[in-house]
Amino acid sequence: MSRMVIHDIVIPIVERIMQQHRLYGRLHRPIIHDPNLEEFLEEEMRRRFGVIGANDCQHLKEQLEEAKKNDPYAFKYLVERLLKKYVKLSTEIRRAERSKRILEGPPDRFSKLRKKYNSPYKM
Repeated sequence: MSRMVIHDIVIPIVERIMQQHRLYGRLHRPIIHDPNLEEFLEEEMRRRFGVIGANDCQHLKEQLEEAKKNDPYAFKYLVERLLKKYVKLSTEIRRAERSKRILEGPPDRFSKLRKKYNSPYKM
């Protein structure tokens, strides 16, 4: 339910920010379908606005609408900072996963044989 709140209130601002930075064209407006981005924005908005408890999605919606109504420029700036933080974190994670795959190297065909027959000559 709180993902719907993020999707309804915050994602349109993210799309406008992406259009301003020309990350995608103006003719075809793709809707953002990144569940990791939505989860990240949800957690960060909860943390920023201090939303906890059983009725958290309704409280989060009220807090987001109030912040957007009171100071839309500050809210847009907050979303822009969070978007930059998300992009930075996701690129670091992708880079770490890629370097991990490179460091693993090719699979060892003879590892089962080495385990099965203990040889005094170890490589």
